[in-house]
Amino acid sequence: MKWLIGASGTSALGITAYRLLGPGADISSAPGLSGAGGPSELAPEQILSEAPNQLEFLDEFGWTEADLEAVRLDSKKMQSPDRYAEGDVFLPSEFRQALPSALARLNRAQGYYGHGFFNIVGFKQLFETAGKTTEIGRFSIDELGLLQWLFFEDAKNFGFKGPKVSMDFLAGFTSGQVHYERQFGQFLFREKAKPLWERMRKDIGRDLILTSGARALPKQCGLFLAKLMDSQGNVSLASRSLAPPGYSFHGSGDFDVGSRHLGDENFTHLFARSDVFRRMQGLAYIELRYPAGNRFGVRFEPWHVKVGS
Repeated sequence: MKWLIGASGTSALGITAYRLLGPGADISSAPGLSGAGGPSELAPEQILSEAPNQLEFLDEFGWTEADLEAVRLDSKKMQSPDRYAEGDVFLPSEFRQALPSALARLNRAQGYYGHGFFNIVGFKQLFETAGKTTEIGRFSIDELGLLQWLFFEDAKNFGFKGPKVSMDFLAGFTSGQVHYERQFGQFLFREKAKPLWERMRKDIGRDLILTSGARALPKQCGLFLAKLMDSQGNVSLASRSLAPPGYSFHGSGDFDVGSRHLGDENFTHLFARSDVFRRMQGLAYIELRYPAGNRFGVRFEPWHVKVGS
């Protein structure tokens, strides 16, 4: 039997987690049970007699042993988000052959529209253009099936716990919705993202750069398909470092920032050590969408600025 001995923090699911001792563990040496003035004054047998039964304790929170095991597994995955983990879900076999061709077609579309403008193009516009130009080419039935599966499949099935953000598979963004930051080649939503970015730039200075802004579905699909290629079709692994299409808050306002001194390393752990991030931490109005230990099943992203709810 395992025993619950006290609170240890917040789990990936956003609720209180508990430190567990395995069978035969030395309770007297457990963390938090030594030192003067605390529970260490109790003898081990007294601690055991006063500890609640784990199953009864879990039941008070509506938990089961399976829920607890899921928390352990999520925690383990987040320790090494870029590695295969037990229970990972892979792309269904019927879509694997379409993966490289769909990615190549989206890359051609980005080249056709230009890197910046492609961020706001929706699938309705892209499908119409692709059918008229050989530079992109018409999407095959299998490629369309893959793209629709990624959008309409419930992302919780492969471990992503965030909410669905975009509900329209075909829609893009209009010029009235977004503002173009010419210096960085990125779009920001006018209503909330642009004022927040301008405030941050004023407070932090020119070392702060904008690395990614608004993204419609074709752009998010292109990024996600590239992750799937790198992960050999492991959808769960890809989702731990990039929101699946339809689940990205870049579709509703969020944006990514970096330091002008880091270049391609802005999307690595090095950004969390930068002077720019240190200054961000000192500004109370800045929130991260995916802080360490977040409940969405996504790695820590110190560069991802939260806009709105």
